[in-house]
Amino acid sequence: MVILGVSQQYLESSIFPLARGLKHHEVQLFSLEIMDSTRGEFIEEKLCELANVVGCPVQIISDHGSDIEKGIKLFIQKYTSVIYTYDVTHAMALLLKHELETSEKYQSFIQKCSQCRHQLQQIELSFLSPPSQRSQCRYFNVEKLIDWAQKLLNCPIETLFKLAQTDEPEILNKILITKFGWLKDYQEEIFIWGQMVLMTRTLEAQLKQNGINQESMTEFELNEFSLFSNQTLVFQQNIIEYITTEIDKIPEGRTILATSDIIESIFGKYKHFSSRCPLKQIGQMILSISLCTMNLTTSVVKQALEDIRYIDLKDWASRVFGQSMLSKRKIVFSTSVDDIEFA
Repeated sequence: MVILGVSQQYLESSIFPLARGLKHHEVQLFSLEIMDSTRGEFIEEKLCELANVVGCPVQIISDHGSDIEKGIKLFIQKYTSVIYTYDVTHAMALLLKHELETSEKYQSFIQKCSQCRHQLQQIELSFLSPPSQRSQCRYFNVEKLIDWAQKLLNCPIETLFKLAQTDEPEILNKILITKFGWLKDYQEEIFIWGQMVLMTRTLEAQLKQNGINQESMTEFELNEFSLFSNQTLVFQQNIIEYITTEIDKIPEGRTILATSDIIESIFGKYKHFSSRCPLKQIGQMILSISLCTMNLTTSVVKQALEDIRYIDLKDWASRVFGQSMLSKRKIVFSTSVDDIEFA
């Protein structure tokens, strides 16, 4: 479990005036520990312990994961002044998921995209392949497929002839119709889906740059979207309901964070580092999370090398993680000296 923090004063003086997001070294690591269970009661206990050390938080932002959310709500029952904010990135992805996951047309569209990608792998038009689809969190990146379809539908045929470098345009035209003609069946829906994505990304950019406050609704409504169907009208209303719910919690004149992207980014960096390990397990590499939040100057590195002994780090890792999987594997599969045969 990782808890990051940043002061409200720093946000108001250095982040919101510049209309930008937080950087890794601008947040402080408040908690980093291995938990055997993520039950809400355990999350609440950790939050209470932290509040006793650093004080009651102004705001908590999370992705509404069930266990985390339960723990936060239990915590807020004791600290009623805390503002609990639903991260805008996850909120918008969930709205898209609810809209598209139950759409037979959209599910058919992504299946066609997958088939098309497979068919184009070994031919001269492979540069037109749809982007690969993620097996998880695909609704965070739904715009990639929609953007691909929109641009391909709008691309002049002359450009495709030129890029394919062919002297037989009639044959190429037949191949294009065979491989991409199915997109015409989804043209209207692709435009509607594109408008939905545009709404979510517009709100995300607004709240991530400016924070969220009582003026956020007015700012969002200044955007003009193409709402020519009941589907897009209802979807826009769902976005407005999210904004209304969140700003109702915020005192007049205060601007707060609307996203937990910073913790997602740091976890992504940790996953990148830990992917180099031979076996997948949680181990010493979690300390890279704390390094992400530090400004590693020469003096900081020097002090760390002088103050922290490797033997202490090794002892800590042994107590927290026990014997590593790689160590156990070496014991079982290492070659015995008695088994060595000499030529």
